[in-house]
Amino acid sequence: MKKPSTLLRSISTRLSTRLAPSPAVAPWPPVRSAYDRWLAAEIDELRADPLAPCTSAAWLGRTIGLAVAAQRRLVASAKSAPASGIDRKTIDECVEDTAELLDACAGLRDRLELIRSYASSMRIALHWLEGRGGGAATARRHAAAAFAECEAVERRCGAELAKCGSNLRKLGERALQTKPHPGGRAQCEESLAGARSAALLAVGALGVALAFRPRRSVPGIAHAGSGKGGEAAPWECALQEMQKHVKEVYERRRKEGVPCMAELEVAAADGRTVKCALTTGGRHLPEAAVSAARKRCDELEEKVVMLEQSIGELHRELIGVRIVLLEWAQRARGHEVLRF
Repeated sequence: MKKPSTLLRSISTRLSTRLAPSPAVAPWPPVRSAYDRWLAAEIDELRADPLAPCTSAAWLGRTIGLAVAAQRRLVASAKSAPASGIDRKTIDECVEDTAELLDACAGLRDRLELIRSYASSMRIALHWLEGRGGGAATARRHAAAAFAECEAVERRCGAELAKCGSNLRKLGERALQTKPHPGGRAQCEESLAGARSAALLAVGALGVALAFRPRRSVPGIAHAGSGKGGEAAPWECALQEMQKHVKEVYERRRKEGVPCMAELEVAAADGRTVKCALTTGGRHLPEAAVSAARKRCDELEEKVVMLEQSIGELHRELIGVRIVLLEWAQRARGHEVLRF
């Protein structure tokens, strides 16, 4: 028989063990980081704005702006926090991902230049039809040639950036994997995942929106918490919901055979209206149709300039992110980064 003192010590030890909080149990409700609150709020604002639907150039510009802000936050967090929890393989994959995104931005700039040339050709056609280019027969012949240039641009834009689109889809299917932490992701990990996802959504949506006859859908975005019972952060859930909505809207327009960007759709439709009136051989073209087409052409050019500036800014920020990732890769290999 045990001594009373030994029995009391045994009971006391068991009680304290049972009542002690388990370090493996996550707090409830989960503690949200400042980054999570910021990104989720930005995404909710994008989703909730009735004046800027996802088919508008304004929404596309704001989405690129969010991606730009996410890249800047990543670079800022890299200066204040080390890349803990991210292994060498993941860093190398992110370096490659950033290169793919940079290539996609370059392709989008080329596509925007094509659409600018489309608007320029349409403007030339409308100029001839407004009677400032000479005789009626000569004006119609020059206008028809300019509209033929528009059709050529449509065919070139209709062929999606096949390789780029395929690579973006692969990026979206692969989640960013990091080491699990009891209190959630470290600051640099969360910033890296958010920057990557925001850039992928912006570039993927714009790539589909700039096609006259879209052949591909918006790439999906996988997250580390979306599989094997993991918990996704609120910003990840919000981003996936927005991506799902954009994909559904763009898919409907793709099946209808119309551009996903509203400004491109109406400019192309008004241009075709004038072209059809021209080819039917009518003596007088409706002035209202020519005026409407010119207005849509002006609006399209304005949006193209805005998107060119936005995508150029994203390209510059992605270069900064790539530099940060290369520094992380050097540290992961055991090399010190020399700063001059």
